[in-house]
Amino acid sequence: MRIARVIARLNVGGPAIQAVLLTHALQYQGHATVLACGNLPIGEGSAEYLAAEAGVPIYRIDGLSRSISLFDDLRAFLQILRLIHRERPDIIHTHTAKAGTLGRLAAWLSRVPAIHTFHGHVFHGYFSSWKTRAVIAMERFLAKHTAAIVAISESQKRDLSTVYQIAPANKIHVVRLGFNLSPFAAVFQRRLRQVSPGAVRCGWVGRLTAIKDPCLFTAIAREWQRGQLAPASFTVFGDGELRPEVAAAAAELGNEFQFAGWQRDTAAIYECLDLLVLTSRNEGTPVAVIEAMASGCAVIAADVGGVADLMGEPKEHRGQLTICAHGLLVRNRDPQSFAAALAVLANDEPLRTNICEAAHQHVMSHYGQERLVAEIIALYESVLQRRATLAAAGARA
Repeated sequence: MRIARVIARLNVGGPAIQAVLLTHALQYQGHATVLACGNLPIGEGSAEYLAAEAGVPIYRIDGLSRSISLFDDLRAFLQILRLIHRERPDIIHTHTAKAGTLGRLAAWLSRVPAIHTFHGHVFHGYFSSWKTRAVIAMERFLAKHTAAIVAISESQKRDLSTVYQIAPANKIHVVRLGFNLSPFAAVFQRRLRQVSPGAVRCGWVGRLTAIKDPCLFTAIAREWQRGQLAPASFTVFGDGELRPEVAAAAAELGNEFQFAGWQRDTAAIYECLDLLVLTSRNEGTPVAVIEAMASGCAVIAADVGGVADLMGEPKEHRGQLTICAHGLLVRNRDPQSFAAALAVLANDEPLRTNICEAAHQHVMSHYGQERLVAEIIALYESVLQRRATLAAAGARA
C-alpha cells in the first residue's frame, strides 16, 4: 500500500507519537508511506526528534498550522494536493482537526479514500458556541466524504455517533492507541524493588495550554498546603503558552512545588512520581495516563472525554470521587475535590498498590504498538477492498 499521513504539527503529545510510530511501522513492513506536517508555533514543545530517531523523513507543509488563516490554509491545501499528485497514495490518513479538514478535502477532490483519526475532539471546551456549531457542521460534511473514521475509545465513538452526530456508528472504528511501553514497564519493575518515600510525589505531565488546565494543578497544590493533609511534593513536567503562569505559581508555592519543564526521557519522569494528576477540561485518550499506568504510578483524573475508558470498573463512590479498578475519577474539576482524591491515595498505600498493579496489567495488555499497527493495516485493507468491490460493481453495471 501507499499511504500519505497528514498531521497539523509534531508537537509533544499522543497524535505525534502515533503518526511517527505508524509511519515507521508501515515502512518497516514494506509499505510506501510519507509523513506530512506543518510547523510548530512558538512556545510548543517539539516531538520532531521522534521522527528523526525513527528515521522517518518529514514532508513539510509550511502553511499548515492550528490557527485559521485564509492565505495559509489555502497554501497548505495546495501543498497537500501536490503531495497527493506526487505520491499517488492509495489512502490519505489524517490526524488532528486542521489536517483532517484540509487533508480530507484534498483527498475528496483527488478521489483518494480518506481515513481520519479523532485523537480528541474540539466540540467542547475550545471555541465559542457559534464557532463550535460551525466546526460540527464542517465535520458532518467531511464525514460524508471520509471512507472510515477512527475513534480511540468507545466513549469517543459515542460522542461522534450519538452526542454530536458526526457520522453513523458503522462508519466509526474504535482503534485504541498503541505505544512502545517497554521503557515504562522497566520503571514498573524497578519500582517493585524500591522502598516508598515518606512524601507522596505528585506530578502533572503535558502541554501547558488552557484545555489541559495546568493552573488547576497549582491550585490543588495550594489547597493541599493549606490543609496540611500529609507530606507531598508537586512537580509540573511540560511546556507551552501557559509556562509563565505555571512557573510563577511554582515560585510562590515554595520548595514543595517544582516546575521541571519538558523532558525527552518520558519514562524517567514517572520514575520520579507516585501519583499523576490529570486536570484537563477535555481529552480523548490521554497518553500521560497510559504511560503513568505502565510505569506503576497511580492516576487521579478529571472525568472528561475518554478518560473513564482507561480507569476500568467503578468500585466505590465517595462524594465527588469514584474509585475505579485502575485509578480515581474526579467528577468536579475543583481543587477541593482533587485534594480529597489525593488524600485517599496518600493515606491508603495498599489501595494505591492494588490500583497500580491492575492498571499496569491493563495497559500492557491493551495499548501495545503491535496491536495498533495490525488493526490499522486491517482497516486500510478493508477500505481498499470495499473500494475495489464498488468499482467492480460499477463496471458491471
